[in-house]
Amino acid sequence: MTHNRRNNLRNNRTTFLRFMRYMSVSIVTAILLLMAVIVSTANNSDCDFAIFILIFIAGILVFITIPIIGFWIYSLVKSVKGQTETDRLLLYLHIADILLLGLIIYLSHRLDCNAEVMAEHYEKYAHEMRNVAKYARDMIPDGGGELVYEFGDNHYVSHNPVPSDRQLNDLRVKLDSIDCIGIETDNQGRRDYTAIRFRRKGMEMYSFRLYDIALTPAQRDSMNDNECLIVYNDSTVFEFGGGAVGVQYFVGKQEFLDGLEK
Repeated sequence: MTHNRRNNLRNNRTTFLRFMRYMSVSIVTAILLLMAVIVSTANNSDCDFAIFILIFIAGILVFITIPIIGFWIYSLVKSVKGQTETDRLLLYLHIADILLLGLIIYLSHRLDCNAEVMAEHYEKYAHEMRNVAKYARDMIPDGGGELVYEFGDNHYVSHNPVPSDRQLNDLRVKLDSIDCIGIETDNQGRRDYTAIRFRRKGMEMYSFRLYDIALTPAQRDSMNDNECLIVYNDSTVFEFGGGAVGVQYFVGKQEFLDGLEK
């Protein structure tokens, strides 16, 4: 009787652990898939908010979160060391979870922005950016005007409509091709540059100013005195626009400029 009882207890324990392994891996995989979808499809501010909500919920349900993470780690170790069919199946799922986590980290970094990110992006798309700026100016009807567009995920915000929906769609495609979200330009000479909006972080905006004529040394010095601007070369300036709250200066500006001088 005692021997049978021990066997039953052992079988119940094995069944329970197997169930908890499957449940923990399933929950973690589902959450990682959700986060991967969010960071790959949402804009920066929506992504930050959605991830904050997930972390907030996980914090509130800490009495559930910690056991799930614990069983996930236990399952990973057991899957690597074990030889059963369950171990082999769960090992594939653990590998998928690790790959998903790496993808999320990569996509999250892709949404981040600073002067180094802007410099790398500019070096990759400088020529194409100039072409998009010219295309946008050519869209403005005869008689002059200003064109300001910022495209969202499924729509655009227009301050100055243009006659052709086809042109508008083409503009969005061209901005997508250089991984940017908006543009500001005019053909009246009120500004001597085109601003290509690069990324948003909440209410903050990072943009490229593409000047039509090379800046003079005096202009470059004057712009670098502005804590929201970084002169990258004689016709390109990185611009930071702060929101109603938060920092009102280009974070990391001096470190970046010091690096350019080396």
